[in-house]
Amino acid sequence: MPPLQRGALPPVVGFIDMDCFYVAVERARDPRLLGKPCAVVQYPTGQRGRPDLRPEDDRWRTGGPMGGIIAVSYEARARGVTRQMSGAEAKKVCPEVILVQVPTAFGKADLQIYKDAGDAVVDLLASRCDATEKRSVDEVAIDITGAAEHLLASRAAAELGAAASAATHLADSALSVDAAKVTRSSARQGHDKQQSRDTSELADGWEEVLRRAASDPVAWRLIAGAVVVKELRQQVESTLGFTCSGGVATNKVLAKLGCGLHKPNQQTLLLPHAAPVLLKDLPLDRLPGLGGDFGQAVKSRFGVQSAGELLQVPRPDVLKQFPQRGEWLLALAAGDDSAAEAVKDRQLVKSLSNGKTFFGEKRLRSLEEVDYWLGELTGELHRRYLQQVEKHQRTPSTLQVSLTLDQKEHLTRQQPIQLGSQGTPEQILQTAKACARRAGAVSGVISLGLSLSNMIPLEASSASLSKFFGRKSEGAASKEKGEKPQEKAKAKPKEANLLGACFARAAAAQRASSDQQKAPEVDEGVLAELPLNIQQEILRELGQEPKLKKLRCDVVEIDA
Repeated sequence: MPPLQRGALPPVVGFIDMDCFYVAVERARDPRLLGKPCAVVQYPTGQRGRPDLRPEDDRWRTGGPMGGIIAVSYEARARGVTRQMSGAEAKKVCPEVILVQVPTAFGKADLQIYKDAGDAVVDLLASRCDATEKRSVDEVAIDITGAAEHLLASRAAAELGAAASAATHLADSALSVDAAKVTRSSARQGHDKQQSRDTSELADGWEEVLRRAASDPVAWRLIAGAVVVKELRQQVESTLGFTCSGGVATNKVLAKLGCGLHKPNQQTLLLPHAAPVLLKDLPLDRLPGLGGDFGQAVKSRFGVQSAGELLQVPRPDVLKQFPQRGEWLLALAAGDDSAAEAVKDRQLVKSLSNGKTFFGEKRLRSLEEVDYWLGELTGELHRRYLQQVEKHQRTPSTLQVSLTLDQKEHLTRQQPIQLGSQGTPEQILQTAKACARRAGAVSGVISLGLSLSNMIPLEASSASLSKFFGRKSEGAASKEKGEKPQEKAKAKPKEANLLGACFARAAAAQRASSDQQKAPEVDEGVLAELPLNIQQEILRELGQEPKLKKLRCDVVEIDA
């Protein structure tokens, strides 16, 4: 095995894609679905006032109004069911298919059980990765350089080679190259080349790879990375009950591409020498950033369809047509590491957002209707805010309302909000209504969004409030004692069942109530100088009931 020089070598990047995740979560909650053709369907829209359908309710659908399919089990796919179908169409194609409706809350789909399960996966992966970047509810990019190097230092090369070759496709194998040729739509929906493989089919090309790797430290690290991904996938399945597919490469673009070649419950290694072979006939729109208008412009401008064809276009022509993005475009088509950002540790969300669309006659035509749906969006957003407080000790400091009108006009209004650790739905709703009114008279709203962003530690939030009264925040007091701000949170015992823990956290957030602490008397003269929402937060922080009639309550609105 060649000597390693970490600083001079590219990182080892993995990509994890959960297999048919929404169905897998439903199966984890209801084992009756195991092995049977089933699909998860959206809720029927346009039925305002319907009671919420909680996760624990009977959500199997045999008839009546149903939304479109959002996830299909592999058993149902084999019988012709696809995600383009409605529930009723799926029943015609496969009468025995079991349709499970997503939960609903606050007048819309409630995807919290799927998000919680995704968080459990990320928590597990993070225990062994240098960085864990959650890309969506069921996709995670991981930097496993350190874990790969640890395996190289602790296990024999023959052992690593045997473990990797027994579980991993090579990206330049005939099977992989064939799978890379399918269209973007087929890749997203699942295709006939995505099927379980016998381990004997993985051997093609491995003998040559291991021979060449003897003098190639980059290849050896990636081979070790394949073993890391194999073990992580096994750990996810044994701990949480979910299967997943994986990819390993020197950047997350190639790792994601490799991950999608062979599903379910398989993995693919994309070594540097294999990139040109794999990308030669790869449809351009399967590369990130090229699936929409820009990708279509590239194809029409040069008359190309694949990454390989784009690389045949003279470089000066590409740079002339796309002076700002030409270099990146060529690097992307070649699979070069410079086209992909490094894996960023993003376990923590940057914002909490929620929204709903209204088509045709369901468009919102008055401020009263906007207020109603802001109230519905507020309920879910408040629940997720409480989870951030409980799990990550963070609170948002900015609220934003966005509206899209039927004239395609898009309006956004935002202002500061002080929720601290005990913010109420009413605080969020009143701030949202104030933002909506600053948008002016609205009619024909086809999309309404509400978000909380600019997350700050609770310690910083408490300090900003208590500074008016000379009270030390809990975080500041901890620092004086030499404690780390989140030392208390880290001291909580780790639960063995991570999935159960995530579901329990979500349930606890819905029931959350905070103990109030006795505090010094408020200087009402100082308090009266503050905006209304901050007055309310301070009084709650100090354990006192708001006496707003005695205070001057000027509402301060600030455009960011």
